[in-house]
Amino acid sequence: MTKIENDWKLIVNNHIATVTNFLIKSKQLHNDYSKRFNNKSDIGFNVFTLSSDLYYRENFHSDIIKAFLNPQEKHKEKNKYLHIFIELLNKLENENTIQKRDFCNSKVEREKHNIDILITDEVSKKAIIVENKINNASDQQRQLPRYVNIVKKEFDIVAIVYLTLNSSKRPDKNDWTEGEIKEMNKFLKLIPAYETDTAKPNLYNDWIVTSIINSENIDSSFLLRQYGNLIKYLNTNTMDTISLEKFYNSIKETDNLKTAISIRNMLNDLPEYLAIRIEEKYKGNCFPFEKIWRHKKRDTVFEACRIGDLYLKLDIWCDMNGYTAHFWKPNDPEYDITTEFKNKYDFLSDFYIHNNEKNNIKKSFEIFEESELFDFVDKLLLILKEIKNNDR
Repeated sequence: MTKIENDWKLIVNNHIATVTNFLIKSKQLHNDYSKRFNNKSDIGFNVFTLSSDLYYRENFHSDIIKAFLNPQEKHKEKNKYLHIFIELLNKLENENTIQKRDFCNSKVEREKHNIDILITDEVSKKAIIVENKINNASDQQRQLPRYVNIVKKEFDIVAIVYLTLNSSKRPDKNDWTEGEIKEMNKFLKLIPAYETDTAKPNLYNDWIVTSIINSENIDSSFLLRQYGNLIKYLNTNTMDTISLEKFYNSIKETDNLKTAISIRNMLNDLPEYLAIRIEEKYKGNCFPFEKIWRHKKRDTVFEACRIGDLYLKLDIWCDMNGYTAHFWKPNDPEYDITTEFKNKYDFLSDFYIHNNEKNNIKKSFEIFEESELFDFVDKLLLILKEIKNNDR
């Protein structure tokens, strides 16, 4: 081996080691991102999306939450929903425990002192501030300290609730004094609207679902269920900023961005490589098909198996997830390949019709099932040879 070949081999091996190390470090990040992606939900038949497109706005959510928290509201459940909300607040790790008995004579107001939801009790003189960031709005200048300074003139603040769509958002404390940070952290309650991990307190599982279970008013149960579905939908169908932030921090490390781009490029090239592997294996060995070639580089075509009046093809579409094998009779939508082949041979039994085209059956193979794919191709070639020989 020449020096140039040795140097090139060393470069390739070093690059493979770098890529492998990056992939190992990114495995947990991948698992978290995939879990969130797989939990994406469909809103379905929902009264809130049917009646309005305002459900992305902050005021929309504040109005709904306030209506249920308000003991004087028409749900006629009195303090029930408010006390369940307090139970949720007490599940969060914090120095301060809220007593439900301090909120038996509560008033719940919207936009009092510009506060999204202000809960006060004139008897106990306790207060809860709720800042709603479900729409991911940024904090105004010294927003929470300003609210605290106003409310504490009349009430003893027992909780500052920072309600977000997911757990990635945090209050902006850059313009808070050290004293404010120390004091307000005692009462600050960070609540995501939804969490896939049910062990973590969140609005959906610990307030909405619990309120549904405890509701005696059927209309309230219906609206809470619909609102819960909306919250879940909004959360699971937004960008996973937590995982992306971790990924961003990871690629800021030395050469990791180059490594990530290299991986992306290799993934883009992978389907073509898979198709080449199939072509190389069966080139000169594809009989009774007349030839094998690649369509658009990434799809391997076994062309023209002629048996009497039959003209059959095998197409293998390749992508980064694996393969899809299509066995079909082109230009003959009336040909029933299920009757003529699928039902007669066990190795085709798990193939299914493609797009309601009865002349085309297909099966998907995972990227690591190349041997299973080749086993299928070998069996198909053998069967077609036998049929062709018997037809002579």
